Amino acid sequence: MSPGGHLVTTAITCAGVYAATGSPALTLGLAAGGFLIDIDHFLDYVLFERQKNLSPAAFLRYYLDGRARRVVLMLHSYELFAVLAMLAWATNSEWLWGWVLGMALHLPLDVIFNGKFATGGLVHFYSFAVRARAGFEAARFIDKRRLPSFSDGFVVAFFRGGRLQETPTSPAVRPVLERQLDVSG
Repeated sequence: MSPGGHLVTTAITCAGVYAATGSPALTLGLAAGGFLIDIDHFLDYVLFERQKNLSPAAFLRYYLDGRARRVVLMLHSYELFAVLAMLAWATNSEWLWGWVLGMALHLPLDVIFNGKFATGGLVHFYSFAVRARAGFEAARFIDKRRLPSFSDGFVVAFFRGGRLQETPTSPAVRPVLERQLDVSG
């Protein structure tokens, strides 16, 4: 899912949770687990990809253009989700329950919306152990031929996220190809 999509879904869920419970701790935990969890993309970008351009546009373009080589994503994992759920249960911490709730919102949305860019989907990708066994190599999970482009600019890409690239056989491209191939004309 796009960062903007996570922002909107998390904000709506936070508003509902706060209205229902009145708990700032639960709501802040939800915001962390639902939206701020994506900070690990930035950590990968700086620590493992060694990128120095810290502008939001450069960061988003890097991912949308399929340049990422490593996908450590420490906060995006079923294993962390399970550990946090056990800790929340053991401590009954509202903040931790919020984080778990946020992850329960965030991870399935990623699987659904980002799975279209991966051959075979992304359900397995959100296991840290699976990514580790693959050497955290992005190419093992993402089909770069299916990645979106950044051509619409930052704001649109932030909220819309990725769209599958048009293929030569898609209806949107077929008329262009037919015009290019028509030499009788």
